[in-house]
Amino acid sequence: MEYYSLIKNALISAIICIGFASNLVLADDATEEMKIAKSEEVYSVPDDHGKGKQGKFYSENNESILEDGRLFLQVNIASYHPDEDRDDDFNEFNPGVGLEYHLDGYYFAGGFFENSIDKFSTYWGVGHERTIGADWFGLGILGGVVTGYDGGFSPRLAAVPYILLKNGRTSLKTYYVPAVGDVDADAIGFALRFDMGGLF
Repeated sequence: MEYYSLIKNALISAIICIGFASNLVLADDATEEMKIAKSEEVYSVPDDHGKGKQGKFYSENNESILEDGRLFLQVNIASYHPDEDRDDDFNEFNPGVGLEYHLDGYYFAGGFFENSIDKFSTYWGVGHERTIGADWFGLGILGGVVTGYDGGFSPRLAAVPYILLKNGRTSLKTYYVPAVGDVDADAIGFALRFDMGGLF
C-alpha cells in the first residue's frame, strides 16, 4: 500500500512538473514571437508610415528615408588658372552663391559669382551626379548657360565636370572650367555645398 502511494505521488509530481515546463516553453515561444514582431515593426516601413502631405517618408528618429527631392546651397570660393599668362592677372577669389534642386540623380542649378575678370556672372543649367564606390566620393557634370565673360550679359553655353568629396551634409566640389569669352585660360574651381534637406 505504501509502495502504491509512493508511485501515485511520483506520477502526480511528474505530471505537475511536465505541465509547469510546458507553460514555460509556451511563454518563452510567445516572448520570442513578440520580439520578432517588434523587430519587424521597427525595421520595416509600412506603406502609410510617416507619410507626409508632400509624399516624404520618415523613420522613427525623423531621418528622411525617401525624398521627393533635395535642396542644396552652394558657396563658390576660388579658382586656379594653371595656364595663366603673366599679362592675364585673373581674379582667383570668386565668391558667390547658388542653389541646386536634386531629383533622381539629376538636378537644376542657378546662381551668381564674381568671375575671373572681376565681373558679375550668373549661371543656370541642368546637371547629373553619381556616387562612385563609397558614399563620400562622386562625379558630376553641369551643363547650361553662364554670363559676364564678354564685357556684358552675353550668355554663353558651358559644360563643367566636377569631383565631389562628401562629409555628412557638407561637400567640397572641385570642378574644371574651360576657357570662355575673355578668359582664354582653363581654370580649376572650388566650392562648398550644403545639403538643406527635402524642403519640397
